[in-house]
Amino acid sequence: MKSFAVLSCTVLVGLAGLAHAADTPSPEALERGLAGRWAGALEYRDYQSNRSFKLPLTTLLSTGPDGATMTRLSSFDDGPQTGVVTITTVSLFGAGGMLTSAMFRKGRAVEVWSDAARVSTFVDATHWTVVYQRRGTDDNQAADIRTTQTRRGPELTALKEVKPVDAPDGAFAFRNQTVLTLQSAP
Repeated sequence: MKSFAVLSCTVLVGLAGLAHAADTPSPEALERGLAGRWAGALEYRDYQSNRSFKLPLTTLLSTGPDGATMTRLSSFDDGPQTGVVTITTVSLFGAGGMLTSAMFRKGRAVEVWSDAARVSTFVDATHWTVVYQRRGTDDNQAADIRTTQTRRGPELTALKEVKPVDAPDGAFAFRNQTVLTLQSAP
């Protein structure tokens, strides 16, 4: 009888886990919920000086009329020599949770990449974490790139970490982070 009770509890816990997984939206659905004007800061590590810099940042996130294409328009002032930098990123989710993005920035080649996306934590539509991962290039060398995007109500944090493919320690290292607060929704 005791083993039946243990088995019953195990089955119920497993079914509860499946029900929770079925209720978890896709990364695409969560991204669509980010439409609006955001403001905050970009913090990044400069490879030449190995110093951290923090700059005010504004971002406008929107979903295209097709409901699938997303546009991120970000601007920050990079000082008197560079001036205001505008970065436009256009993204589209494809089969299997892959997010393909193209980033446009004046004076640089267009960057195109695809990330595998997965929801790692979901509480509700405004409290979740999505992890994006890819093999790409950072500081002119092959690297694994991981971006962890976390929404906590009106706050959105995106932490980008990199790990050179040939790194002996195998640990991800801080590359940059944005911390934004929702200013207005569409």
